[in-house]
Amino acid sequence: MMKAAARITLVLVTAGIAVATPASAAEPVVHERVIEHASGAVPTTWVGTPVVTARQVGSPGAAGRPASLRCIWRVDLEIVRTARMTSGTSLNSTIRSANVFQTVRPGWCASERSAFAGKAAARDGALQARLRDHATQDTKAVMAQADAMVRATSATG
Repeated sequence: MMKAAARITLVLVTAGIAVATPASAAEPVVHERVIEHASGAVPTTWVGTPVVTARQVGSPGAAGRPASLRCIWRVDLEIVRTARMTSGTSLNSTIRSANVFQTVRPGWCASERSAFAGKAAARDGALQARLRDHATQDTKAVMAQADAMVRATSATG
């Protein structure tokens, strides 16, 4: 598995103000596959970088009234695909897969970071599953782009 510096963003929203701060979450997930094409093997790599947001909702509650304060943690996945044809042509794409993992915790977001961190196994499993699903669907796009490149090369050459 490829080790890379995580590019994680935490956005904390309180009283309508968004503040971005670094957060620790899952490292990027990687999926690799060699796609067989008529022009030759096309090694393809998908790298998914988690993007974490925390949204504070509700209120602490006044005396004698229950609190509705809670933090909604959400993880999106920024997926970058790199495919290299035997001709050396690179077929790249970037997509954002929204709401891959979400959890809601009562209380302030700042005090619930450890609870969110404790969901690492479930979060990482969801990220890996979404990346594999995307790769399976994206394989058709890689084949179509490779076909187009072969046709373009044949027409000019």
